[in-house]
Amino acid sequence: MTTIGINTLVYMSALKEGTAQSALLPTIAKHGTTLAEVRREFIADDAEYDAIAQAAKDNGLDLFYSVPESITINGDINPGFAGFLDEAQRMGVENVKFNQGDIKDVDASVIARIDKEADAHGVTLSIENDQTPENGTLECTTASLKHIKEVGGNIGYTFDLGNWFWRGEDADAAFAQLKNEITVFHLKNVNGAAEREQLSTTMLQDGVIDWKALLPQLSADIPVFLEFPIEEQDVAGQVAAVREVVED
Repeated sequence: MTTIGINTLVYMSALKEGTAQSALLPTIAKHGTTLAEVRREFIADDAEYDAIAQAAKDNGLDLFYSVPESITINGDINPGFAGFLDEAQRMGVENVKFNQGDIKDVDASVIARIDKEADAHGVTLSIENDQTPENGTLECTTASLKHIKEVGGNIGYTFDLGNWFWRGEDADAAFAQLKNEITVFHLKNVNGAAEREQLSTTMLQDGVIDWKALLPQLSADIPVFLEFPIEEQDVAGQVAAVREVVED
């Protein structure tokens, strides 16, 4: 059965008010989910890593970790990479997500070292299509995943459904081309505005993407995360909407 996860971005209002992610994990668990994704940019101090680990343990949550950094820079591993994985290990994280960086162009030995470091830390890795020209187009994402596969790398892929619109790409076409590469799915819907400055996420039922047609095409071992700001009183309904589709 598909695992539904909640990225802490869902609680953006609380995060902006200074609520620690460790304090949000019990709320996430109350929605009947067993998977949460925490975000590095909202970890305020060193003690929070241990607080997140404890909160996840207390609430029966598995953890993923979103790191807003490129996995490779200038042809080599991001200098902070091992430190990011140390943080993940400290929290008991299963998967760490990065931006693509220039991984499509790095030597095979760089990817081998990345995989070795991930194994040593007991985590899996993924890269995503974000909203930037450098890391968010279908062309660069396809090239990154192709190169990883060609050199025998183990880095997975987080498919972000809504982000394609910020690059003027066709989300359905991207899904059709990349669905066999997906290891994690970030679900959001968008208003479909023609101008990038007017684009915004919407509640799942209000956007232009037919996400209900896509989720059944994913294998059951691919977790599906809600990953867009939602008012707290609406979270349960959004979780229920996803659950209805994946359990149908």
